[in-house]
Amino acid sequence: MAIWDEEARNSGRLDMSDPATFSADSKKCPNCGSNLFFNTEHSALMCGNCGGTYDPETLDNTGSFALANPEKNYDGKIEMSEDDKRRQEIVCNSCGAQIVTDENTSATFCAFCGSPAIVTRRLTREFKPDYIIPFAFNKEKAMSLFKEHCAEIPHLPKNYVTDEVLAKMTGLYVPTWIISSEVDINLQGIASMGKSADSAYSAGEYTANNYKQRVFCKVKIRLKDVPFDGEIKLPDRLMAAAEPFDFTELVPFRAEYLQGYFAEKYDEQPLDMTDKIYRRLDKYALEVCKNIDFGYDGFVPLPEGSHTRYQNQQIKYALLPVWFLTIEHKGLRYQYIVNGQTGKVSGDFPYAKGWETVDRSKKRAKMKTVSANSALRGTLYALPVTVLMFSGVLIHPQIANYAVEHPFEALCIALLIGLILYFLSVQLPKILMGMEKKSVEKLGETNAHQLDKEQNVLEYFDTAYPMEAYETTFDFVRLDSGWSYGEKKQFDYMTAKPEAETYDDDSDSTDFEKQGHDRRMME
Repeated sequence: MAIWDEEARNSGRLDMSDPATFSADSKKCPNCGSNLFFNTEHSALMCGNCGGTYDPETLDNTGSFALANPEKNYDGKIEMSEDDKRRQEIVCNSCGAQIVTDENTSATFCAFCGSPAIVTRRLTREFKPDYIIPFAFNKEKAMSLFKEHCAEIPHLPKNYVTDEVLAKMTGLYVPTWIISSEVDINLQGIASMGKSADSAYSAGEYTANNYKQRVFCKVKIRLKDVPFDGEIKLPDRLMAAAEPFDFTELVPFRAEYLQGYFAEKYDEQPLDMTDKIYRRLDKYALEVCKNIDFGYDGFVPLPEGSHTRYQNQQIKYALLPVWFLTIEHKGLRYQYIVNGQTGKVSGDFPYAKGWETVDRSKKRAKMKTVSANSALRGTLYALPVTVLMFSGVLIHPQIANYAVEHPFEALCIALLIGLILYFLSVQLPKILMGMEKKSVEKLGETNAHQLDKEQNVLEYFDTAYPMEAYETTFDFVRLDSGWSYGEKKQFDYMTAKPEAETYDDDSDSTDFEKQGHDRRMME
């Protein structure tokens, strides 16, 4: 059930006693009075009758959407404004999708499931977001980008993409919660000094001096503009694959940008998505920690023994542009997104008959090659020892006599054999290891058939925030603020467990923000 059809889970957080007013009517051309539509190519409102062009920011129209949304607390109860009541929503009787439109935009099928069983009704709850990223290109361009992407997939089913299918592509604004937050990480991990036996041997060294110990550290970072779609009908993986969006192009919401497009209402607020949101933020926090060595030769974080605290959060409610397409093939429904800002195409594509078997066979053969290379590498590592062990048996008396009579030639032959052994036991294994790594990476890569992986932390790491990272293992007592270990200054690494840092909760914190306080890190 959408949030619009039930009582809000929290009350009293949003004061709508003096809401911003706006008109749900389409904009009219000041010249001829016809409807205006937003043109993506010119980023302006255009009149289809007289050809007039107008800037949405400066168009003088009483009762427009020009007022920015007041600051909102998204944990709270949201009431319906009087002007929103004049908007309409299209509801699919098949999948339940609810789409907001202006009163002059009509639809004959559902953008999500393709069903013609849709009804139009009055909007039932407040819709207006804070920000929007306008569409950067029109439907024809989106169709062209999708065709180009499909042309790079050699084994799509025949006639999978036709003009009739592409005609159903729909311009859709997706409701999105954009979250920024400072992150305090009380980190536990295993630090190591020296080289392991494998890494030492790979470096051509035959001795290894390595030890490990449990350490405790503190990391402070900030994650910026991490998006979470608030629409249940849209698969999270599909929307995540469409990232990244350039949030520097966010503009205050104005109704003009919706002219001719659909806009989804959100089904979930941040509080409803607590685990999903903090799981992704924890994943990014852990990625950062994995790239910090704290002065050791190696460091492996232990998320099960670590805690995170999210504070000074900022939440924006925005509409993000996508071109959405649903294709049915052999009883299965495939959904696709063309990022309406960047043009990136995302979605899972089916295989033509027989091609899936071929693709699997190629992957299986590559995996066998990796296994064979690994076995060969192990054999080559042992080659020098094997040669030394059997050298006494292999050296014939005549060879020994030759070495005595021709010492220089024998030395040259010995050096040549040594170089060959060095190449076979040291350099060749390195080459094979590099080939293995490339093959494994290739096996793990997504191809044009599959959804892209979720963006890594580099996309959302706030480089302007002064990051901190330091070890606190021997400094629990002396820290003014941080972990406390009582009066005990020496302890066993394996049994010591510092207490989590304590904070005074801000009484103004929302329920969602409180969920981010003192969390055990989620992997």
